[in-house]
Amino acid sequence: MNDEGIAARFDGRASVEFILTGFESHQADRITWIATELGYTLSAAERYGRGQFRVTYTRDDSPVSRQRAQAAMARVQAAGSWLAVTTPPWSPAQAADPSLITPLRAARAARSVKSYNDLPAAQVPIVFVIFAAGFFALTWTVRGLAPVSVGFCLMGVLCLTGAVLGPRYRRNHHEANLRLLESFRRQQAARFRVPPPAPPPHPPSGSPYDQTGK
Repeated sequence: MNDEGIAARFDGRASVEFILTGFESHQADRITWIATELGYTLSAAERYGRGQFRVTYTRDDSPVSRQRAQAAMARVQAAGSWLAVTTPPWSPAQAADPSLITPLRAARAARSVKSYNDLPAAQVPIVFVIFAAGFFALTWTVRGLAPVSVGFCLMGVLCLTGAVLGPRYRRNHHEANLRLLESFRRQQAARFRVPPPAPPPHPPSGSPYDQTGK
């Protein structure tokens, strides 16, 4: 699936869906980046059948998003190619700067946030506890083989540690992604400014809301 084929799918329809299989799954971040440039937001990311991954994007009708999409389409029309959108707007030197929030980096954070919101908070410690119980059971089973039993016991302890610290690490990572996305939104808002709203219509002369005569 090439970039031009991806971009052509975001043609203004209400939602766009991609089914990724195997090696294609690594394209999810790039698809999310292109979708964002063209005025869409990630709305679902889920396993779909055996070895398949489905991502769904919904058109974002906010003023900033629409202006970003219009600017992207203007670049495409001027260049006569979707490469105007899919070519990275930063140099290799800029890409190496950790302070730069590239669209691709923001796309990766958006997918991580979506994954965090979709996975119940209690599921992570439960998985660790189940693995710990399995390792401790193996420790008892091979208790006569000291090196092996000690190894299984240590793995069980590590899993219990993960059950305690994993949710905190995951929450901190989630909050860092939210801050990154907020910084990216401010960066985009500065790049695609939204004009101020029009003033309210003037009330008819003589109405109770007409303050011109006071």
